[in-house]
Amino acid sequence: MNSGTTSFEKICKRFYDRIEKDENFFNYYNVSVSEAVSIAEQRAKNYLVESLDELSSIGDLEVDFSDYDDDIGEVVNFKLYPKEIKLISEMMFLIYMKRDEALLHAMEINFTPSDLTVFSPANERTSYRNFIADLTKSVEDNIDDYKNRDRKTGKLKQTIDYSQYSEE
Repeated sequence: MNSGTTSFEKICKRFYDRIEKDENFFNYYNVSVSEAVSIAEQRAKNYLVESLDELSSIGDLEVDFSDYDDDIGEVVNFKLYPKEIKLISEMMFLIYMKRDEALLHAMEINFTPSDLTVFSPANERTSYRNFIADLTKSVEDNIDDYKNRDRKTGKLKQTIDYSQYSEE
């Protein structure tokens, strides 16, 4: 890897640090440790690519987040700054957590309200949905903040041309 790229491994490590206490991500039934690591790495890579694709769909960014190699090199083809790695890992975490929200929705479709009370009390489901909503809002705010700052200096971009508002 040259200095003008960022490895997927570096970004995924930040993501792993974020979810280290979640045993479900790393433990799989009836597979060896090496297979479990391989599965976890593939899942993280999928979340990473999904996050990069999401960022690449946002206009007015200084870099093209779709400029990555997810095959052999597994790199973003430019150097990411720590704040960008943090943003991407937070997006990965949101994608990961939303997977459970989809399972919750599927469970609500397949079970009666009385079944759900036994398996998952309503306030726990509501708390989880609130957590996802708060996490989504936080990621959206972080993307908006990132979009409005110079990626190298972190300074706010001049977005309004005040000269057109001069009074005469």
